[in-house]
Amino acid sequence: MSADLSDILAEEHREIFGFLQALATERHDRFPLAHRLIDALASHTAAEQQVLYPGMRDIVPGGTEMANRAQIEHQAMRAALITLEDSHPGQSEFEDALVTLRAELEAHVPVEENEILPALRAVIGTDKMEELGALYNQIKENIPSGLQGLPADLPTPQFRPW
Repeated sequence: MSADLSDILAEEHREIFGFLQALATERHDRFPLAHRLIDALASHTAAEQQVLYPGMRDIVPGGTEMANRAQIEHQAMRAALITLEDSHPGQSEFEDALVTLRAELEAHVPVEENEILPALRAVIGTDKMEELGALYNQIKENIPSGLQGLPADLPTPQFRPW
């Protein structure tokens, strides 16, 4: 049995929070660790935007609003990732970006795991969640590393309910 989309995303969320926790220390490898965080969160976001959010918009009642809210949250995270990439540990910009990123993720992840994914599962069922998990993994394997994998910055979602 393959992992379903919910399990995959929850595991990635734990990995991302692990990076943030490690970056909150006085480690000597914070710069490369920050770039591992950038790679992980950028590929996670890009794959979600190709698999999870279109599914939400297309088939889940109220899914357009949920997906739009999540996309706006990801845009705020993207801005923090850009700052992380352009700065260095110890600089105020770097440290502020970490704080912003943690706050955004602490607001976003519970909604995704406790509202968005259960709403999608309720509509499509476990088998389809496994299929989406496999699709998500395939897409992630082909996403460029770093911020190159993210689509261009959009000020607001462009999707509206029917």
